[in-house]
Amino acid sequence: MVGNILIAGASGRTGRLIVDGLRQLGIKPQILARDVAKAKEILGDDLVFHLGDVRDYESLVEPMAGIDVVVSAVGSTTPVGKNCPKHVDYEGIRNLVRAARSKGVPRFILISSIAVTNPNHPMNCFGQVLEWKYMGEEYLRESGLGYVIIRPGGLTSCFDGEENLHIDQGDQLSGTVSRDALASVVMHAIENPQVSQVSFELVAVEKPEDTNWPQGYASLSPD
Repeated sequence: MVGNILIAGASGRTGRLIVDGLRQLGIKPQILARDVAKAKEILGDDLVFHLGDVRDYESLVEPMAGIDVVVSAVGSTTPVGKNCPKHVDYEGIRNLVRAARSKGVPRFILISSIAVTNPNHPMNCFGQVLEWKYMGEEYLRESGLGYVIIRPGGLTSCFDGEENLHIDQGDQLSGTVSRDALASVVMHAIENPQVSQVSFELVAVEKPEDTNWPQGYASLSPD
């Protein structure tokens, strides 16, 4: 039983694909949005929408009531200002986790990024985005919630239906993966709650023999 799902970041490019995928399974997630009117334009008005901003903890508490799974597809859009990595990728995730815990939400699925444990990665020139994402991960790990942390490679919008996926742990992978594939992995995590307290990296590989998805998911080591 999947239960009630709340998605933060559903209006983004990856979030939309998660919503579409769930709809295809006959599941209607609830949506957390700081601009409900805009979110309805993008996603349609047949879903339950909650007004909330990840930068504002108080706005997140009520939407968590009755939720079984929170999915975070949020991400910073600028290296400075109110939407910078510190405010979104760390403080925003911290606020979501705190609010989920306050309402007894049992599971949290977080989309993060590969290379978060590499402080010298070039992406950290963008407002130290990977460092803040890692701090958000750590807050979730220490929260006591059941969780899955997905660290995708560089996200692409190209998907031909033949993508070979590889997952690993230890933050040693590099590469890219499509948003479509990432969305499908999120849905797999939603549908398989027996796998919990795990973090893993996700990339696309050229050779079919190098793929270990989805069979490798069930054998992930807990953090």
